[in-house]
Amino acid sequence: MTGVVLDLLRQVTEAGGTVQLAGDALRLLASEPLPDDLRARVRQHKAEIVALLSAAEPANHMSPEGPAVCNVAGLPREISEGVHAILSAERAQGIPPQRWPRVQGDAARLVEGGWLERALALGWTAADLFGCDQRAPWHRLDRAGLVLLTGGHEVIELTEEVAALRTSTGSVLRFRRRPPARPPVALLWELLISAQATGPPIRGPTTPPDEGADGGDVLGRTPPPS
Repeated sequence: MTGVVLDLLRQVTEAGGTVQLAGDALRLLASEPLPDDLRARVRQHKAEIVALLSAAEPANHMSPEGPAVCNVAGLPREISEGVHAILSAERAQGIPPQRWPRVQGDAARLVEGGWLERALALGWTAADLFGCDQRAPWHRLDRAGLVLLTGGHEVIELTEEVAALRTSTGSVLRFRRRPPARPPVALLWELLISAQATGPPIRGPTTPPDEGADGGDVLGRTPPPS
């Protein structure tokens, strides 16, 4: 089901819209009204989309993580150097600064837990693990690799095609490897900003809310039957 939701988010993006989490509701943003059938499918899969986007948000009680460290010996050179760069970077373009320490922690735990080495042995590529959309790496989850999808949760299973994560509530999210993206994704370490770097990060376009015929596109809780 996670693959269906990621594909749905991709279709929203290709139609010029974005889906954002607003508490336990969803908000559709678009420069022009999205097709009715697309909005209907977003409503149909609201619960799954909320669960997926919530996985990308840290729990309120979680405190910021300190600098992550790990042993990258034995990994391919590109991967080991990339992980070292991620753990040493001040932040990354397009990643909210308050979220960056958790991304670093997720990368470190994948290494220390042996999941990164296992993934590579199973045929996962650098793009499968560290891929991201160059313009909107935090919001384009349909183009994100495992590191950005981990969301602070525990990896409990890894196969040639699927990674399973257990969330803090005990639910399990399953992410399926997808065919190589077109256009190709960037690798997370290509978007890093060092402490000495200057200049603003790359930001995606800002679009006004899509005001549909139903009088708004905030998809909140379904009211209980009276």
